[in-house]
Amino acid sequence: MKGAFVGKETFSDEKSAVYNPSTGEILDYVPLLGIDEVRRAIDLADEVYHRYSIIPAHERKKLLLRTAQLIRESQENLAVLMASETGRPIKSSRAEIERTAQIFEYCAWELSHVLTGNFVPLEVYESPANNENRIAFETRESLGVVASITPFNFPGASFAHKIATALAVGNTIVHKPTKNAPLTQIELTRLLLKAGFPEGSVNVVTGNSRLIGEEFSANNKIRLLTFTGSSDVGLELAAKNMKRGVRSIMELGGSDAQVILDDAELSTAIDKATFGRYDYAGQFCNSTKRLIVSEKVSEKVEKIMAEKISSMKVGIAIKEETDIGPLITDESVNNMKMFLDDALSKGSKIIYQGKIPKSGFFFPPTLVRVATENTRLMNEEVFGPILPVQTVSNDEEAIELVNSSRYGLNAAIFSKNFSRAYKIARNLNVGTVIINDTTRLRWDNLPFGGPKMSGIGRESVSNTMLEMTEPKVIAYTLET
Repeated sequence: MKGAFVGKETFSDEKSAVYNPSTGEILDYVPLLGIDEVRRAIDLADEVYHRYSIIPAHERKKLLLRTAQLIRESQENLAVLMASETGRPIKSSRAEIERTAQIFEYCAWELSHVLTGNFVPLEVYESPANNENRIAFETRESLGVVASITPFNFPGASFAHKIATALAVGNTIVHKPTKNAPLTQIELTRLLLKAGFPEGSVNVVTGNSRLIGEEFSANNKIRLLTFTGSSDVGLELAAKNMKRGVRSIMELGGSDAQVILDDAELSTAIDKATFGRYDYAGQFCNSTKRLIVSEKVSEKVEKIMAEKISSMKVGIAIKEETDIGPLITDESVNNMKMFLDDALSKGSKIIYQGKIPKSGFFFPPTLVRVATENTRLMNEEVFGPILPVQTVSNDEEAIELVNSSRYGLNAAIFSKNFSRAYKIARNLNVGTVIINDTTRLRWDNLPFGGPKMSGIGRESVSNTMLEMTEPKVIAYTLET
């Protein structure tokens, strides 16, 4: 059994099983902590904060860089563990571990910029009177204890985006991983402590999600909650925090659309749509969840895309040749069945459906021509390998269809005409528009998030570090 971290590694009599979705078998166990242990982790983080926050920034920078080094040294072990507990193919898992190390480095490099304040010559302001005899400084200070919650699909990068940013600017943190994939994050925490971060500066609590989430939203020692996950849960937590004057960073859901116009380079557009939907069986917030195609090229797109999907290898995540792995739980498989049944009952047609292994939490990669917008596939966030295709006759219809979603994370447009694509991009109500590439792109130091049900605020290395600090003005009246 892997331990949680309340300062030191912590165990409990009760435990929760972690499954290997490729086989359906139990991979390991983690402690099922009670409310007292969760509160003890928060109390400890608060106690350690007063010592940790005064560590010079250049020393925190060294700790971040040392952590990045240790992550790289453990890359293969971490990648195998990630593939085993999440079902994410091993090739993709290795890339995720390298990205995790990079985020720790970005936090170290950005630290001097984030903490740089301003000198303000108050004489430039007429009011209040006598400003010619005053000066002011703007500084940024750490908040205190940060709470964080992450889902299963990015156990490395999501962890780094929350933990590395908080620690970089002098906060301490209490983190809750998803019950479905806590093992990679537990090992990353072990590396943080090995790098030299003080015990109690980073704590990991495993257990009942609702119990821990409610404590994070009620405990007065928590000064910020950063959450990645479903829109309904995130907004509920944010509302509770707002009532207490506690800020939140919410990176929530998406139903990202890729638009293929009639003048697109079809081979590239189809390759990117295939990757965007079926990479990790479509279990990303910025996966391509809707394909909107000009009716002039739709028949060709469907034919070639079916051929592309049929060439992808569905299998156990740990195998090098696997392109599409399993879903995270058996419940997820059942959800995909319900999504597909709903679409078929409303006139949609299956263009292609692949084959899957007999054991494990697999759902076949599926391409569907939808007959109406009034399907769950087009209106909900679908975390699985089903791609609905809908045709449009002009650019205005494409814009309307993209914007019809209650989400607003990413969108992609494929066209050889930049002016045309740019005009469409300006009219899309989303956080990021990518022209001639997949919705699956994210740059770790550019703002990531979106309007509507896709989040509150934006997450990036520098944005998050700024959000995790408090601005302060110090004014001084000169002697006369």
